[in-house]
Amino acid sequence: MSLDSRTRFTRRRLLRGMSATAMALTSPIWRTATAFGADASAPGPKRFIALFSANGTIPSAFFPTGTAPDSPLALGRILAPLQAYAGKLLVMRGVHMTSTIGPNKPGGPHMKGPGAMLTGGSLGPGSFSGAGGPAGWADHRSVDHEMAVHNNNAIGGSTKFPFLHFGVRATGQEPLRVISYRDKDMPNLPVQDPVQAYKTMFATANLSSAQLQQLLTERKSIIDFLKDDITRLKGRIAVSDRARLDAHLTGIAGIEQQLTNSAANCQTPVAPMSMNLMDDNNYPAIGKALTDLMALAHSCGMTRISTFMWANADSWQHYPFIGVPEEHHFTSHAGDGDAVATEKLIKINVWHAQQIAYLFDKLAAVPDTGGKSILDNTLVLWGNELGVGNSHSYTNIPWLIADGSGYFKTGRYLQYQNQPHNNMLISLLHAMGFEDVTQFGYPELSTGPLAGLTA
Repeated sequence: MSLDSRTRFTRRRLLRGMSATAMALTSPIWRTATAFGADASAPGPKRFIALFSANGTIPSAFFPTGTAPDSPLALGRILAPLQAYAGKLLVMRGVHMTSTIGPNKPGGPHMKGPGAMLTGGSLGPGSFSGAGGPAGWADHRSVDHEMAVHNNNAIGGSTKFPFLHFGVRATGQEPLRVISYRDKDMPNLPVQDPVQAYKTMFATANLSSAQLQQLLTERKSIIDFLKDDITRLKGRIAVSDRARLDAHLTGIAGIEQQLTNSAANCQTPVAPMSMNLMDDNNYPAIGKALTDLMALAHSCGMTRISTFMWANADSWQHYPFIGVPEEHHFTSHAGDGDAVATEKLIKINVWHAQQIAYLFDKLAAVPDTGGKSILDNTLVLWGNELGVGNSHSYTNIPWLIADGSGYFKTGRYLQYQNQPHNNMLISLLHAMGFEDVTQFGYPELSTGPLAGLTA
């Protein structure tokens, strides 16, 4: 009997012949397939990570040379460890933390910066002591929290953790150790102990690594069985339907690959070792453990929003492991003519760039949808509480943005004329899909997204 409408390949007929388990795993199968019915060609979910390091920078070693307002990015000494990712980077000069500047602003120079970095505001009055007088917490919500809850939790609400906050020795006087705020006077304190972070992330996990591996293996075998069933249908369907069938088989192969990736990347890791959090020599190991947990949380869909602080906004950290045994904060107060201190500060900042490169490597190694990596779908901001440490300036903050999504036109060095960083925060919100936001932080400093950033 020739092929006719009685053997035509329809979604209903296909599903009728499949087991209930297979249907549960793959339905609705009529979509362009990837893992469990997601669209393989659709862009991956948007993610955001904010990174903080303290005490300003050495401008000549951070900012590229040249005076053009828009030029190809040539990385200087501090950013050289990120050379492999230069095409995804934007470096900006002339974007100031204006919201911290002015009379009657509570708090000292190092106190105000972390409160303003992601909020576009400043510190309110309060009783926290410190150089420059008492102050309280920040007076606005931070941009990371806005991303997590905007449009009825469009990003953060679909994950186990709407946001996660990490900090390596982000200790000491409030509000030096906080960059994230749920709202005015509502800080999100960073987790500093890798053991505590691990327990927070996996406290409700009901599966051991072995159980998770078994579950993934079982799902993969079911999909293999389903593929065989569909293959047997090829001799019974019209030629015009075979292309559609082949497309589904390709999608099922993608499911198997994503399950393999999940098995390799998303198993519950071995719990980190307990370490003395106050030992300077443990600083790299603590940072690596927390970075690994943050990267895992993003790669496995546990969160899409996170922040990470390297020390507090004074950074009393010492760096004997790179030949700088002196305190970072003390060294940052050296004069511009002190070549020895300048070299030490450059070394500290290079080391931070190396840690960011390590994070990028972790995210870039994990496949995401559409042939991209997790890093490609992650927007990253690296900032500081100051422009230059010895002058306590809030101008020319060393901002670095990483974006592989194509929203921003990257691989460039942009020089602005006295732009408030509120406009940069608006640009970040737009990049995350929230183009309805027209101001952030202080309204009087919000004039719109930074010009020239988008592709």
